[in-house]
Amino acid sequence: MNANPAAGAVASNLRSILFMVIACTCFAGSDISNKLAIRSLPTPEIITIRAITAVLLSFLLVLFFHGFSQLKTLANKKLFWRSVFEASVGPLMITCYAFLPLATVTAVMQVGPFLGMIAGIYLFKESVGWRRWLAALVAFTGVLLIVKPGGNAFQPAAFVILLTAAFGVARDIQSRRIGNEVPTFVVPLASSMMGIAIAFALTPIAQYFEVRAWGPWRWPDIYSFTQCLLSGCFMVLANIFSFLAFNNGDMSVISPFRYFYLFFAVIGGIVIFAEFPDWISLSGMILIVAAGLYLLHRERLRAKNKLAAAIKPGAE
Repeated sequence: MNANPAAGAVASNLRSILFMVIACTCFAGSDISNKLAIRSLPTPEIITIRAITAVLLSFLLVLFFHGFSQLKTLANKKLFWRSVFEASVGPLMITCYAFLPLATVTAVMQVGPFLGMIAGIYLFKESVGWRRWLAALVAFTGVLLIVKPGGNAFQPAAFVILLTAAFGVARDIQSRRIGNEVPTFVVPLASSMMGIAIAFALTPIAQYFEVRAWGPWRWPDIYSFTQCLLSGCFMVLANIFSFLAFNNGDMSVISPFRYFYLFFAVIGGIVIFAEFPDWISLSGMILIVAAGLYLLHRERLRAKNKLAAAIKPGAE
């Protein structure tokens, strides 16, 4: 009987891992569409078109699965802050696509899982030993190899990606705090609505500082408009599965699986944009992935030990 809670926790984590892999696939699809669109459209216009698409799709999903009455949960304060963090990620990342390769942006974003691991320690009292701290240091070294601070290839936009990663961690923390207070499909609806508001709020600020990717709006061609629509659809799916992943699973367990995002981004960058990372950047990516895989190994051992202790007669 004591084994049931531990076995249930393992099953919940495995389910959450699957949701995270699906979310990473959708995030990568959205990023590719955004990078294609940024060639001819400014960031706020991309955000607005994809957000309107996401709002319409999410609204239909809410009505179909949850009913009109569940729209009242949009007023949930925890959902509000999750939407603020989620909606802040999009504009910052899309702006970076105008300056950096897709794989570089995605790779630096991978510091997020380790920030999530640290957040899980202090906010949710999750146990982390010295080995996982060492893995976090290795991952950070990988980020430095990719960013190359002080080198000729360094781009200040890399610091913006680190800020974006922090917003992503804050979003995931809020996902866990929401729990079952908000129906699943209400989450992307709230994020999409907030995305429109933030795009309009940031536009005059970015244009005042003459940020290149925030230029004047223009009438989109069919190709760019289609990319924005695809981005909106991918974002809805990504938000749904990301929310499901962090809603029930242990944050320190689920976070490392976001490295699938890096794999999809590298492949997409090579195949679609002909962006081949140099050997230093590839070394950094390998360090990040290796650190993530080691975290997975440690989590498997910890889950196995917990399960063994739970089924052992007289175990405390």
